Amino acid sequence: MISAQDFALLSHWSFLDRIGADVADPDGTETARLAEAGYLTPGVADGMWRVTRAGQAARAEYTRAHPVGRRVGGIPLD
Repeated sequence: MISAQDFALLSHWSFLDRIGADVADPDGTETARLAEAGYLTPGVADGMWRVTRAGQAARAEYTRAHPVGRRVGGIPLD
Protein backbone atom coordinates (compact mmCIF):
# COMPACT_ATOMS: atom_id res chain seq x y z
CA MET A 1 0.00 0.00 0.00
CA ILE A 2 1.17 3.53 -0.72
CA SER A 3 2.18 5.92 2.06
CA ALA A 4 0.27 9.03 3.13
CA GLN A 5 2.90 11.13 1.36
CA ASP A 6 2.44 9.14 -1.87
CA PHE A 7 -1.34 9.49 -1.53
CA ALA A 8 -1.03 13.27 -1.16
CA LEU A 9 1.29 13.58 -4.15
CA LEU A 10 -0.93 11.38 -6.34
CA SER A 11 -3.89 13.50 -5.24
CA HIS A 12 -2.14 16.68 -6.37
CA TRP A 13 -1.45 15.16 -9.78
CA SER A 14 -4.95 13.70 -10.11
CA PHE A 15 -6.31 17.25 -9.80
CA LEU A 16 -3.57 18.67 -12.09
CA ASP A 17 -2.25 20.72 -9.17
CA ARG A 18 1.32 21.29 -10.31
CA ILE A 19 1.95 24.00 -7.71
CA GLY A 20 0.88 21.73 -4.85
CA ALA A 21 2.94 18.87 -6.26
CA ASP A 22 5.98 21.13 -6.60
CA VAL A 23 5.58 22.22 -2.98
CA ALA A 24 5.14 18.62 -1.79
CA ASP A 25 8.07 17.37 -3.88
CA PRO A 26 10.36 20.30 -4.79
CA ASP A 27 13.18 18.26 -6.31
CA GLY A 28 10.91 15.80 -8.16
CA THR A 29 12.45 12.65 -6.70
CA GLU A 30 9.19 11.33 -5.23
CA THR A 31 7.32 12.05 -8.46
CA ALA A 32 10.02 10.18 -10.40
CA ARG A 33 9.76 7.25 -7.97
CA LEU A 34 5.96 7.11 -8.42
CA ALA A 35 6.40 7.25 -12.20
CA GLU A 36 8.93 4.42 -12.05
CA ALA A 37 6.46 2.40 -9.97
CA GLY A 38 3.84 2.87 -12.71
CA TYR A 39 1.55 5.27 -10.81
CA LEU A 40 2.28 8.31 -13.01
CA THR A 41 2.87 8.85 -16.70
CA PRO A 42 4.04 12.04 -18.46
CA GLY A 43 1.26 14.45 -19.35
CA VAL A 44 0.88 16.50 -22.51
CA ALA A 45 2.51 19.63 -21.09
CA ASP A 46 6.14 19.73 -20.03
CA GLY A 47 6.50 18.97 -16.33
CA MET A 48 2.95 17.66 -15.93
CA TRP A 49 2.01 14.11 -14.96
CA ARG A 50 -1.11 12.00 -15.32
CA VAL A 51 -2.17 9.42 -12.76
CA THR A 52 -2.35 5.95 -14.31
CA ARG A 53 -5.01 3.35 -13.57
CA ALA A 54 -2.57 1.74 -11.18
CA GLY A 55 -2.19 5.10 -9.43
CA GLN A 56 -5.96 5.52 -9.24
CA ALA A 57 -6.28 2.02 -7.79
CA ALA A 58 -3.57 2.77 -5.21
CA ARG A 59 -5.37 5.98 -4.18
CA ALA A 60 -8.67 4.08 -3.88
CA GLU A 61 -7.06 1.34 -1.78
CA TYR A 62 -5.53 3.96 0.53
CA THR A 63 -8.88 5.74 0.87
CA ARG A 64 -10.67 2.49 1.76
CA ALA A 65 -8.04 1.65 4.37
CA HIS A 66 -7.99 5.17 5.85
CA PRO A 67 -11.55 6.52 5.83
CA VAL A 68 -12.04 10.01 7.17
CA GLY A 69 -15.06 12.22 7.58
CA ARG A 70 -13.81 15.21 5.58
CA ARG A 71 -11.57 15.58 2.57
CA VAL A 72 -10.19 18.54 0.68
CA GLY A 73 -8.94 17.76 -2.81
CA GLY A 74 -8.78 14.10 -1.94
CA ILE A 75 -6.35 14.77 0.93
CA PRO A 76 -7.58 13.59 4.34
CA LEU A 77 -7.96 16.17 7.07
CA ASP A 78 -7.12 14.99 10.59
